[in-house]
Amino acid sequence: NMGFMKLKKNISIMLVIGLMSSTLIGCSNTSSDAGKSLDKENARKANNELIAAVTSEPETGFDATDTGHGDMTSVFFSTLFKRNKNLGIENDLAKSYEISEDRLTWTVKIREDVKFTDGENLTAEDVVYTYEIAKNSGSSIDLTMLDSVSKVDDYTVEFKLKNPQSTFIEKLATVGIVPKHAHNEGFSDNPIGSGPYKLVQWDKGQQVIAEANEYYYGEKPSIKKLTMVFMDDDTAYAAVKAGEVDIASIPGSFAKEEVEGKKLIELDSIETYGVAYPMEKPGKTTSDGYPIGNEVTSDETIRKALTYAIDREELVEGILEGYGAPSSTGLEKMPWLNEETIIKPEEDGKIDEAKKMLEEAGWKDTNNNGTIDKNGVEAEFDLLYTDGKYRQELGLAYVEVAKKLGIKVNLENRNWDTIVPEINSQAVLYGFGSGDPSEIYNLYSSKTLGVGVPWNNSGYYKNDKVDEYIDKALQSEDEDAALDYWKKAQWDGETGFSHMGDCAYTWFVNAGHLYLADEDLDIGTPVVQPHGGKVLYNITEWSWK
Repeated sequence: NMGFMKLKKNISIMLVIGLMSSTLIGCSNTSSDAGKSLDKENARKANNELIAAVTSEPETGFDATDTGHGDMTSVFFSTLFKRNKNLGIENDLAKSYEISEDRLTWTVKIREDVKFTDGENLTAEDVVYTYEIAKNSGSSIDLTMLDSVSKVDDYTVEFKLKNPQSTFIEKLATVGIVPKHAHNEGFSDNPIGSGPYKLVQWDKGQQVIAEANEYYYGEKPSIKKLTMVFMDDDTAYAAVKAGEVDIASIPGSFAKEEVEGKKLIELDSIETYGVAYPMEKPGKTTSDGYPIGNEVTSDETIRKALTYAIDREELVEGILEGYGAPSSTGLEKMPWLNEETIIKPEEDGKIDEAKKMLEEAGWKDTNNNGTIDKNGVEAEFDLLYTDGKYRQELGLAYVEVAKKLGIKVNLENRNWDTIVPEINSQAVLYGFGSGDPSEIYNLYSSKTLGVGVPWNNSGYYKNDKVDEYIDKALQSEDEDAALDYWKKAQWDGETGFSHMGDCAYTWFVNAGHLYLADEDLDIGTPVVQPHGGKVLYNITEWSWK
C-alpha cells in the first residue's frame, strides 16, 4: 500500500480509446484496419518500440523524492541499491557500503561514471540533496530514522541514523536520485534522472512516452522507445488482443481464453491481501479526533473464528482462477516467515469449529435475529476497501463466511479520504507485500501508532513482547541477524501477532501477477513481484525476438 494514495485509477477509457485510434493505431473493426494494426505491430518490433498498458498514473507526477520507487519511476530514476531477482539487495548506483560499529553511521561509495539524462554528472551532492528533500517533504517514503546525510567527498555519502536499523538498506533501495541543479518547480512534469529511460512526453490521463537514455551506465535497453498508456483491465485486455498494445496486466478471470499471437505470462508475486482489525475497545480518539477501537473486533475469539473459517484454497480457485496461493501469514515466500504460523490447507475452512469457539466464548444469538451477540453487543462491524484487483470479491467472500458464523459484516467500497476517519475503528481490507521486513514494524509495532501513513498499524495493536522483538530485529547487525527476532514477533511459543497469538489480521491469498503479451516479446527474468507490481523493473532485459 506504500505510495498508492498518490496513484489514481484512470477511468477515462474513452479518452484512451480516442487517443489510441488517433495516435497509436486505427480501429480494428474491418479487415483493412486489422491489417493496418498488424503493420503497426510489425513496425514497432522492427524499430524496437513497445507499448505497455499500465493501470495507474502518478497523480503528482514523476518526482522520485515524493513518490518512492514505483514501477514507472524505476524507468526514469536510479537508486543506491536495488532488488535482485530473489528479493535480496544488490548495488545500483552504490559500489560498496560500510556500517560503523555502533550501527548508526552508514557510509556509501557511489559510481563515478553516472550521468543524468541532461548530461550532467551524478555526484554525492545529488544524493545528499535527494535524501534531505525526501526526508523533509513528508513524502510516502519513511525516513524518520535518518538523523542526517552528508557528503564525505564527491563520490562518498555518509548517513547518520537516530537508532540502529538493520532494514535501512531497504530505504536506500527506494529513493530515486534527482539532480540538485535541475530539481525545480516543473520537475515532476519533466523529470531528469539517471535511469534507463528519459521522459519525452506526458499526455496527462493518457500516456507517457520515453526513450532510451543514451547516458545510461547500466545494461543498455534493447527497447528504444517505450510508450506507457493508462488503461483499466478491460480496455487493456481488448487493446492487447487487437495488437494495439504489446503487454498488459490482466486478472485471473481473463487468463483462460487463448488469444492468437499472444502469450500468458505468470510472475511470482508476494502481493498478499488481508483484513486488519481494530484491536482495542472503543473510547479513545486519535490526535485528529477520529475514533479508535471496536467493541466486536477487539474480541480475540471473533478475530480467530473468522481466520479459521476462511477456506483459502477456495478463494484461490474461485477468485484468483487458480493463479496464486493461500496466505495465512501475509509473509509467505519471505525469509523472515515463522513457518510454525502457516495454517495448513486441511486446517482451513473450519466453520463448525469456529462456531463452537464463538459459543464457548459467550457469543450466542440470544434475540434470534440471525446475528450472534454477547453482553448486549451484536457481532457486527464494517469492512472498508478501495477499488483494485480482487478486493471486492475477497470482501464478499469474507462477508459470506462471517454470515455463516452469525457475524454481520457490512462491506463498504470507499476511497482513502473516506476510509481514514474510520481506519482505526473499523476493519480494513488491505493489499501489502513489499519484500521489506520493516513492513512488520509498520504493521505491528506500537511505535508506528499515529506515525507516518494512515495504514501503519491502523488497528492500534500493542504487545510489549512483540515490540521488544521488533526493536531487537531493527537493532541487529544486518538483515540476516534480525531473522530470528522477526520470527519471534510472529510467535515465540507464548505470544505474537500471528493467528497463534493475538491474531491482528486475517490473511487470505497471495495473488499471482498475470500479463497478456505479444508472443514475440521476451521480458527476461523479472523480480518477484511486490504489491502493485514492478514488471518494468527489469525493462533493460526486454527485447523483441
